[in-house]
Amino acid sequence: MSDVFTIVAPVFMLMMIGYGLGRTKLFPEGSSQVLIAFVWYIAIPCLLFRSLASKTLPDGDDLILVAGYYSALYIVYFTAVLIAQFAFKQTMSERGIFGLATCYANGAFVGVPIIGGAYGDEGVRILLVLLSFHTLTLIPVTTFIVERGKGAGNGILKRTFMSVRGNPILIALLLGLTWSALQIPIPEWFNQLLSMPADAAAPVGLFAAGMALSKVRIAGDLIQSGTSTFLKLLLLPITVFIVTKYGLNLPPVVVGSTTLMGALPTGMIAYSFAEKQGVASRRAASTVLLTTGLSAFTLSIILLFLVPKA
Repeated sequence: MSDVFTIVAPVFMLMMIGYGLGRTKLFPEGSSQVLIAFVWYIAIPCLLFRSLASKTLPDGDDLILVAGYYSALYIVYFTAVLIAQFAFKQTMSERGIFGLATCYANGAFVGVPIIGGAYGDEGVRILLVLLSFHTLTLIPVTTFIVERGKGAGNGILKRTFMSVRGNPILIALLLGLTWSALQIPIPEWFNQLLSMPADAAAPVGLFAAGMALSKVRIAGDLIQSGTSTFLKLLLLPITVFIVTKYGLNLPPVVVGSTTLMGALPTGMIAYSFAEKQGVASRRAASTVLLTTGLSAFTLSIILLFLVPKA
């Protein structure tokens, strides 16, 4: 129990510090966006590139874990879409946002310290492999559904492609894989350069996420947000666990890392995407807040269940 507390408590305490200071005048308006931009465009790409470039190319086992995680994720995604359609009578565009808020994990900020604390560098590597495909798959699928719901015809495929163009994590993924394939050694000075922003990814990201949440309010239909929260924090990790452990019989570190990835709270990108689209942004914001607050307890329970005692 003390090991779990050591992993979880610092993560959410740092977010709470960011949340508290975000409600003061110490940090001017827009400070969280600047910090989030640093983490998203600099720190996480450096962490991903450094993780991939210094190792051999991902093998078949990595492809299996990606297939296992995302097959489970899309089972839950489209379950959420069906619930939104038949239980809540949402429009097609709203259903897309509901599915995104149910499945888009805060992997970059919360995932790195949680999974790293539980499974070390190998856990972080697995997380980064999964995270590489997160925006690449979820944002285009949701963009397509939302645009169809808006009645978009011509140009829908172009807008879907544009939704991931220039994504920094995708660029870092491709660069890291290319570097690894060419077997180019990383000079020590370059490794040190990469390590500085990479090491800052988790603490700066957590602080910035807390600050950003201080500006968000719970609003909209709480029954719908609560349903999305239940699917995100319970159904998704359970589905991932079943698929990876019993369906694919993957090693414990893979099962644990992927299950924790599924159990992470909803990322702010789900809210930002909904706000940009002008669709169900208040419900998405409520899901972000609810999952973030409750995940401190659900992640602790999952860690107790998965991580072997020292």
